[in-house]
Amino acid sequence: MDRASIVEAYRNRWTLFIHYGLRASILAATGYFAFRGDWASVFSTVLVFILMSAPSVLKYRYRFYLPFALDLGIVGFVFATVFLGHVANFYDSVPLWDKFLHFQSGLLLGVTGFVLVYTLNEQKSVHLDLSPGFVSFFAVTFSLAIGVVWEIVEFAGDFYFLETWQNGNADTMWDLIAAGAGALIVSVAGYVWMLREARLPFTPRLFRFFRKKKKQALPRDRSRGSDIPASSS
Repeated sequence: MDRASIVEAYRNRWTLFIHYGLRASILAATGYFAFRGDWASVFSTVLVFILMSAPSVLKYRYRFYLPFALDLGIVGFVFATVFLGHVANFYDSVPLWDKFLHFQSGLLLGVTGFVLVYTLNEQKSVHLDLSPGFVSFFAVTFSLAIGVVWEIVEFAGDFYFLETWQNGNADTMWDLIAAGAGALIVSVAGYVWMLREARLPFTPRLFRFFRKKKKQALPRDRSRGSDIPASSS
């Protein structure tokens, strides 16, 4: 598959309806909140729209490699996290909504890890020749690292701004476990896929697997007398 077909994979009228429908719903919510004079919610929905539009801006403005499937996942995640979670208050009204989002973030960040390896490989100044196992390991650790950074941000918000984003050590650990589970699923699936397809997931880059070079034995020159066993008389 070439780069264009991979980038546009899963792009059809239904996924485009979801992709643009989520953005349109944010704009409609912004108008509704503005009509009510709820300017805090207006600010939140405008921020959501900017975050949802950022991947497309990076893709078309700066030629950043971004498959449509990952773009759609990011848009859906921002919608579920910021709009449904905070504006619609799903964090308080829907059980385990926070854990579901951390699990989803693990999936997305795991995929982002694969795409990041491809992006680095495309740079002329950086050349990476990695095995499928190492790439899968990187996807998991990348996802967990971003998850840890997010938990630090939540802790800082609670400490300095007296928020209640974290509910104790157990809550933080379950958040990381949920994110790690999502990343692990993507990593294992990606590893199996790489072994079968010999290509980096979500990218057109073919893999050069690490294989031990087998030493080829040199054929003996049977024309030499030393290689011919002496016959007994």
